[in-house]
Amino acid sequence: MTVASDIRPGDDPIEVSEKLVGRTRTRLMKELLEFFDVPEALINHYFGTLYTRDVLTQRERELCAVAALCVLNRTNELKSHIIAAVRAGATQAEVAEVLVQMSTYGGMPVCIEGLALAREVFEKIPQG
Repeated sequence: MTVASDIRPGDDPIEVSEKLVGRTRTRLMKELLEFFDVPEALINHYFGTLYTRDVLTQRERELCAVAALCVLNRTNELKSHIIAAVRAGATQAEVAEVLVQMSTYGGMPVCIEGLALAREVFEKIPQG
């Protein structure tokens, strides 16, 4: 299910978002931005500039996002980025290891919550 590993600079921001977090999540972000009259430049910046840089691989970038969101205890976004990490080629073991490492920075409660959320995500992903 590696669909996000081929993202490159210059790719369409909406397509990048859909590859990483899926069509449903991308649609929700667009609807929220439109509802609150937030410029589309926000999506263009994240998915057209930051997520298309080629210094880190998409897998590495998503594992960083998983780590940060775990420590910040942002469960909705964490779930999306665990899915994005898998789409970018991360394994279940790599996601779990990142979450375990976060016990050092965020404490055991966020580590356990992150692992529980990851299990929920992985139970829904078809194993190939």
